[in-house]
Amino acid sequence: MSNNEHIYAVARIKAKEVNLLDSSTIEQLISASSLEAMNKILKDRGWGDGTDNDEDMLSVESDKIWTFISEIIQDLSVFDTLRVERDFHNIKVAIKSEFSKNPDDSIYQKYGSVSIKNIKEMMAAKDTNFIPEYMQKYADKAYRYMMKTGDSQLCDTVLDKGTLEVMIMLSEKSGNRLLKEYAQTKAAISNIKIAIRGAKTKKTKEFFDRALVKCDGINIENLSNAAVQGIENVYSYLETTSYSSAIDLIKSDLAAFECWCDNQIMKSIKKEKYTSTTISPIVAYILARENEIKTVRILTVAKRNNLALEEVKKRMRDMYV
Repeated sequence: MSNNEHIYAVARIKAKEVNLLDSSTIEQLISASSLEAMNKILKDRGWGDGTDNDEDMLSVESDKIWTFISEIIQDLSVFDTLRVERDFHNIKVAIKSEFSKNPDDSIYQKYGSVSIKNIKEMMAAKDTNFIPEYMQKYADKAYRYMMKTGDSQLCDTVLDKGTLEVMIMLSEKSGNRLLKEYAQTKAAISNIKIAIRGAKTKKTKEFFDRALVKCDGINIENLSNAAVQGIENVYSYLETTSYSSAIDLIKSDLAAFECWCDNQIMKSIKKEKYTSTTISPIVAYILARENEIKTVRILTVAKRNNLALEEVKKRMRDMYV
């Protein structure tokens, strides 16, 4: 990215930040009398493309992020750490479509680092050379597991682990502190959730070794050993980590723990508001937009299921602005 392109991009980001949802708007959405009333507030703020379908609205908003970024940045590869999750989602879709012989193009996600066309061609030709080398082993292993066993959860485990390992690798390659911190945090949160759920369902050591991802702040060998011994051992291990302050949340409600983790990320990216010499303000904007879409998705589910107001507020993320 040239210096002029960088200056222009950051300036456009700063102008866009005024349209982000703030805490007062989130309060309005929470207080809305119905899902329809909430969606009207969002539409008045320019969300969606006129559709009345709330899932379509969220999908449109997700696509808008990358449509905008592609307008201001010529080479999006610098953001592959954030885009690769879409690639692995699409690989899952392709493998499961091949297994079921029932393709559904509507569930592919646009704006990954690999075109949907290439992922489909990889599956049609049974040739992983259509995707980057660092994704190939995961796609190949997941495909073989799916075709041999029909176990979609095993397929997901391989690709979920691949997502996080590739995110960490790409973030290190980027040299950007915020991307590295984000990828490491995503992996740590995933490991904790896997350990908690696996311990409760008495998963084997083999399962944890297959699913856990090496990352900063969590020793996966220690976590795996603790999880095999039971949930209390997982809590005891986590007491020795930087996540010890969230133990009570982890014990009571994993959804509340996820909210806490997202808020830690939000605290981190807020520091980038006044940085102009790196890509961090652009990364921060992308994460801020994804955070508000996630928050609206949670509110949509809450409104649809008449969740109690107190429960809704527990799950609300901090906003960037």
